[in-house]
Amino acid sequence: MNTLYNTYSIGGTSMYYDKKGRNEIQRKPQGNQRSNNKQKDVRTPRADLFETNDHYYIRLSLPGVKKENLNIVIDEKGMLEIKGRVFTNIPEHTKNIIQQEIYQGPFYRKIRLNSRVDKQSIKFNYNNGILEIYIKK
Repeated sequence: MNTLYNTYSIGGTSMYYDKKGRNEIQRKPQGNQRSNNKQKDVRTPRADLFETNDHYYIRLSLPGVKKENLNIVIDEKGMLEIKGRVFTNIPEHTKNIIQQEIYQGPFYRKIRLNSRVDKQSIKFNYNNGILEIYIKK
């Protein structure tokens, strides 16, 4: 078994790497978080964070999210916040919901970046449920 070294934390997920630089993601529960599909739960979308010499590249998986239900903010300390809501349409005249596994409700992700990022250079691309964010250092 390889020894894993912690590199940085994104929300409730810590990124680890082994001696050869291969990443492994390990979920770390926060407080009394439960993993059920109640609409009141706030979900944390899965994210990838990459750094080059001159920029950050962030990719989030947001299936079912419409652009108008997505809010992205970066503050003066380099904290990037992505939040929004997934809405599911239930067919009219539904008598019973027999099974509902597809998540609906709010989501929230916080990613700490270097405070020296160029906030004017932020570029976004959202296609097929994948949000891509490019930020120059």
